[in-house]
Amino acid sequence: MRALLIGAGGFLGRHIRQVLETAGVTVQLPPSGDLNRCASAELQALVSSVDAVVNAAGRTAGSLPDLVQANVLLPARLVEAAAASGVRLVHLGSAAEYGAGTGAPVRESDPCQPLGSYGISKLAGTQLVVQAVATGQLRGTVLRVFNPLGAGMPAGTLPGRAVQQLQQARSHPQAELHFGPLGQRRDFLDARDVGRAVLHVLHTESPALLNVGLGETLSGRELVAALVELSGFRGRIVEDGDGSLRSGGVPFQQADVQLLRASGFAPAHTVHDALTALWSEAAPASALPA
Repeated sequence: MRALLIGAGGFLGRHIRQVLETAGVTVQLPPSGDLNRCASAELQALVSSVDAVVNAAGRTAGSLPDLVQANVLLPARLVEAAAASGVRLVHLGSAAEYGAGTGAPVRESDPCQPLGSYGISKLAGTQLVVQAVATGQLRGTVLRVFNPLGAGMPAGTLPGRAVQQLQQARSHPQAELHFGPLGQRRDFLDARDVGRAVLHVLHTESPALLNVGLGETLSGRELVAALVELSGFRGRIVEDGDGSLRSGGVPFQQADVQLLRASGFAPAHTVHDALTALWSEAAPASALPA
């Protein structure tokens, strides 16, 4: 199988590429530059040259036009090109599409009420793919990814920021590390399992929309505590900062993963596996606890 992977340079794209190549998939990368700026004929030729397209690209922040360009217009162009070529499309959605929720695990059929521009733009991209599949124009699946963890996480995320602070505190083991409120509970999963889910739907007839999570939650406080244990840090964790605007309105979010499991997929990694991979890549071997 040949797959065009868009967004291979990003956090999830890196893990997806590794999983696909390990499984023997020939991964093709698009030419450098913004795919939204390439001519329709050029994009069509690119998509027609492969068996499947995996869209792991997108923006989590930026101006509203930037978010729409990356999270709505690019998926729209990929839907059009993949439908015309008969090529399977796997598009990565986001749990942010659901919004605040009700405190119970969310199912794919539950209503979506995203709280900000990011979630709204991601939902629009998802709806374009799902609608094209429902009307028979497209073979494809949206993987609505919850909270991926693993090596290479950016510092703009809570796990990435925690690792960065723990690294800086290595020479000051009794220091204080400051965070915003850490009580929110999220459904975290290993980024390698996101890659495995992509591989799974490339080879399986799957529903148009699948939640991708572990189906269990961990608080930010528990996550930071696990990283503290891995690092050997002995100082204090202080929650006195401002909360995240993007996640502050969502105190609890957990995936209902019944459809994913029914499709034959099961995760291969634990949250501890993901945190160990994150810390091991970021910290020198001498900093790892014995």
